[in-house]
Amino acid sequence: MQEHIPPADRRGSASSMKQLDSRLTPPGVIDQADMYTYVLSIFELSSVKMDYKFIVAVLIEYIRSLNQLRIPIMYVLYEQLIKTLVGNKCFYQLHQFLQYHVLSDSKQLACLLLSIEGDYPPAYQLALDMLKRLQTADAEIIDILLNKGQLLQALRFARNIGKEDSISARQFLEAAAGAQDNMLFYTVFKFFEDRNMKLRRRPEFAQGEHCEQYVKHFYSLFSELGNSQRLL
Repeated sequence: MQEHIPPADRRGSASSMKQLDSRLTPPGVIDQADMYTYVLSIFELSSVKMDYKFIVAVLIEYIRSLNQLRIPIMYVLYEQLIKTLVGNKCFYQLHQFLQYHVLSDSKQLACLLLSIEGDYPPAYQLALDMLKRLQTADAEIIDILLNKGQLLQALRFARNIGKEDSISARQFLEAAAGAQDNMLFYTVFKFFEDRNMKLRRRPEFAQGEHCEQYVKHFYSLFSELGNSQRLL
């Protein structure tokens, strides 16, 4: 037979269970997504002008606390901090944060630095240095140098990391032809001819490299040119 529990006892039993649940349930955790959505993003959305120094101080303190707990930091926090600093022309402070690794290296952060080069030219070199420290972004570094027209630096970098045998000859020759600098094109072309000699013991490009148009371009420019001093 089911035991009848008086209403007062039922209330007492429910209260006891609630107390037990509160002891067993872990305290609430506010993760970074919640912190950004409900607290930090208000700095950007608020119609009231807030002191940027206060915003920077809050973001830095939060980032430091996450670092101390060894919690990986969401990129959006770095993005908000950098945009706040750049928007208020605090470039020296930004440089200090990067130099002393207050902001952790990442490809995303490096790309963000590249995007602010127009406002702060040193950000370009800071981004390259960050990618080099990662040691997992060699292809990205070469692409960045090519896009900046720094072909010789890209070749030197590839050679220094031991990847000169695997980079695309066509990619470099295309960039060199587009630069409309005949001596630069000559140097890049000869670099890959030397590579061909090392790899296949003949200067010609392999058919799969699709460099035929650049070979024609080379001979149209230098068919009567003797040996020329190289820039590399």
